[in-house]
Amino acid sequence: MVLVALGLLTAGYLLLRASLPQLEGRVHTGALAAPVSVTRDARGVPTLSAGNRADLAWATGFVHAQDRFFEMDLSRRLAAGELAELVGAAALEHDRRARLFRFRHVAQAVLAAASPEQRALLAAYTDGVNAGLKGLRARPWEYWLLGAPPRAWQAEDSILVVYAMWWDLQANGLRRQILREQINVRLGGPECAAGWKCAMQFLYPARTAWDAPAGPQEEPPAAAAAVPPPEVLDVRAAASVSARLPPAAPALLGSNNWVVAGRLTASGSALVANDMHLGQRVPTIWYHARLTIPGALDLNGVTLPGTPLLVVGSNGRIAWGFTNSYGDWVSVTRRECSGVDEQGLHTPQGLEPLAVVREEIRVHGAAAQSEAVRSGPEGVLLRIDAATHACWFGRWIAQLPQATNMNLVALETAGSVAEVLQLAPGMGIPGQNAVIGDRDGHIGWTLFARLPRASGPERTRGDAAWTGPAEHPHLVDPPSGRLWSANARVTTDARALELIGGELATLGAEYDLGARAAQIRDDLLALHGGVTPADMLRIQLDDRAVFLAPWQALLLRVLDEHALAQHPQRAELRRLVAGWDARAAVDSVGYRLVRSYREQVQAAVWAALLGALGIPVAEDTWPPAQFEGPLWTLVTQQPLHLLARPYASWDEFLLAQADAILKDLAPACPQLARCRWGARNVVRIRHPLSAALPWLAGFLDMPTLELPGDHNMPRVQEYAVGASERYAVSPGHEAQGYLELPGGQSGHPLSPYYRAGFMGWARGEALPLLPGPAQHTLTLTPR
Repeated sequence: MVLVALGLLTAGYLLLRASLPQLEGRVHTGALAAPVSVTRDARGVPTLSAGNRADLAWATGFVHAQDRFFEMDLSRRLAAGELAELVGAAALEHDRRARLFRFRHVAQAVLAAASPEQRALLAAYTDGVNAGLKGLRARPWEYWLLGAPPRAWQAEDSILVVYAMWWDLQANGLRRQILREQINVRLGGPECAAGWKCAMQFLYPARTAWDAPAGPQEEPPAAAAAVPPPEVLDVRAAASVSARLPPAAPALLGSNNWVVAGRLTASGSALVANDMHLGQRVPTIWYHARLTIPGALDLNGVTLPGTPLLVVGSNGRIAWGFTNSYGDWVSVTRRECSGVDEQGLHTPQGLEPLAVVREEIRVHGAAAQSEAVRSGPEGVLLRIDAATHACWFGRWIAQLPQATNMNLVALETAGSVAEVLQLAPGMGIPGQNAVIGDRDGHIGWTLFARLPRASGPERTRGDAAWTGPAEHPHLVDPPSGRLWSANARVTTDARALELIGGELATLGAEYDLGARAAQIRDDLLALHGGVTPADMLRIQLDDRAVFLAPWQALLLRVLDEHALAQHPQRAELRRLVAGWDARAAVDSVGYRLVRSYREQVQAAVWAALLGALGIPVAEDTWPPAQFEGPLWTLVTQQPLHLLARPYASWDEFLLAQADAILKDLAPACPQLARCRWGARNVVRIRHPLSAALPWLAGFLDMPTLELPGDHNMPRVQEYAVGASERYAVSPGHEAQGYLELPGGQSGHPLSPYYRAGFMGWARGEALPLLPGPAQHTLTLTPR
């Protein structure tokens, strides 16, 4: 039995090793016009050197497939709604949601509309992917565990990988839009704009005191919208309060980026910094690479496995970085209905036919499922709320083939900020705030997105004209010499705000709160010259709790002498809060307590508002990010009609929330003085299969760490949502740039590059952007 067990372990180990990528030697192929060199440094970062762009794309596909094919496969399947075919019924619910948008069908249309040059690039990349997959001595190890063979790559799959980014960055906008509509229809009072009740401008403010736009001009401090009177919204009169929201809000995907003009930098070139905040996983989302055509092209930065392009980085003349824009990219419509069946939509006005497409969802280990995708004039049927007789239809710009393309490839040869601003309106990616800096020192901000000129529901129909360079939102070379974005409002220009925010422009679009952007702005303005990449990293790692300072002061006022009498736990809470170090440091007890208090107050206030409106609390009914403005108005102005009935006063309510956090924290923190932030902000970056294979989790996952940081500060880290990369570079000075990733290059746990760089990222070390000396060389040669 021992010999049999050893034999099986040995066979499994040898099979696992057989799927390691080839690092040295020669690979012969008939697909190349000339030899391509692939060298790897000590961290596994490859430098690909080819004679032409098609050969470079082929080689990129080859190394992506050898290092990351399973990751690529999951991305295309996530967008297409084909995960269940690989992993079984556990993914059925996701596949049903994804099939509503029929992204594989849309990707085929995008590919058909691409230029001949772009189709050739994708064809070369696709051939390289399949050659890399075939070149492994055994299929990638994940497929042995799942009992399924890998499926060959198709050119349309690279478009689907882009749609996976659309999904991650924008799909939740549909549920947030439904919540906005539910609130709007239940509020009293008059309408102010585009069908929105005036009171919506209080609950969903267009501006808050935290806003820190980069320009084009200064604006006066935001004035809080008027508190809705009782005849519009009366919490006090509500029969009951909604069930309590969980205090921990879901982490918001986002990013930081900024650029400093050359006249302020040590190099004389512009200096770009970027850290994109996404769900962190194993392997990392991005793949660090240097892509070169000697004498013609030298690209340094991160690629997205599944596509042949540099996503963020430098071409030696310009550098760029992205943050999610949170504009208005979806529309939803509520229809009163009594049901939906094969005949159509049953409404009070009668039966309305719906178009129906049947989607077959294959399920690994089970029978295939048939999913009916129903659509009408207002878009696809998203959900049916039987209790309220509501059918919700929606449209998403991502469904328009014209909104997605491979035009990002043009950045490879762009030479100036001015040139990029001309290209920006044609960039078919999920709407991104792009900051750009060039070697001559110029800087700019714009949106990389196809933007409809329309601002109403027609925005998502596909029949509105798209913006051109003249009207596309942009800022260039501001007097301050600095531009920044952090998922919040960037511009003060009314037309630009309308183009980004559409009909939601007066409700703050989907912007994040400006607290993070304001802290970045202030950090940048504190630099007066000779700025270096090291200065950028210090800002990226800034974990000062500027945002929570008012809440710390509020909690200290609540815990006054009267509140502390005969309450030793409250006294201990006050002592720890008073002595906080105002940072989201792992050892900070005061930070955790203040943060918990603010989240508790927000959850209780929002639940009371939803209860007054008759909206049940659910996982998708969290307040908007900019609710901080109205929340602060409520706890400071204390209008009695917006306070839940069980409380006699707002002071009583605020004290009750302090007691609530003491009760909630007690199981995890029997001793309040040991209730450290790091014990809550434990970062577990996991492989997609480790949850199903817990005995292998230590082998597959990154080390579990306590890390500093939080959301409303530059150093974003909330559990496993945080910096998916950190980088800074001056174009033309790449040797002084840095790039960190929360994991290694390889997706193979036996590779020496599986965890390479992870601890450097965790510690915030400036790992070099340029690959180091070659340790391995692989030559791809024409047959």
